[in-house]
Amino acid sequence: MQITGINATVYYSPAIFESMTYTDDVTKLGLSALVQVAGLIAVFISLMVIDRMGRRPVLLIGIATMIIANILLIGVFAVGGGRFDGALTTLGFIGLVLFTAGFTFGFGSLVWVYAGEAMPAHLRSLGASVMLTAGLVANVIVGLAFRPILEQSGMVAFLILGIMAVAAFVLVMKLAPETKGRPLEDIAQFWENGGSWTARK
Repeated sequence: MQITGINATVYYSPAIFESMTYTDDVTKLGLSALVQVAGLIAVFISLMVIDRMGRRPVLLIGIATMIIANILLIGVFAVGGGRFDGALTTLGFIGLVLFTAGFTFGFGSLVWVYAGEAMPAHLRSLGASVMLTAGLVANVIVGLAFRPILEQSGMVAFLILGIMAVAAFVLVMKLAPETKGRPLEDIAQFWENGGSWTARK
């Protein structure tokens, strides 16, 4: 979750906007606030659809949105280089809105609940501890590494985050069970059956 870089964009969104030639402090902070408002709206949308759509589709849609956002941001920095015009800065803002909204729609709104549902009862406390630790470590790594990379090349910074988002999409697609409508007691059977809800013959 954290390795996809959401907190890097939260911590450094004014610096990202500055790298897109937004120089006024009020503008940078105002745009950063608007990005977070978009994320909040995405959470409410996720809460309205999660029980109808299921956990996996919500996660996959959110991650796919992050991938699209990264592609857009890579393109903006590749084309803009050090010279951004109105169209590119607008596209950059849209890219950050999509990135944040995608994260909060998927990972941000349900990952902790989903993680609890997807772990067998006897491993739930250990699994939650490992997950929290991994998230904190990833957050530190991304927080320390993102700013220097952004200052060297915005395109490379978002390329790395895009690769992480693609990896997250593949992992969810291949490994994450759909827990919608399933009793928590069934999850142990799912893993004992090799990642299948039906026993192998």
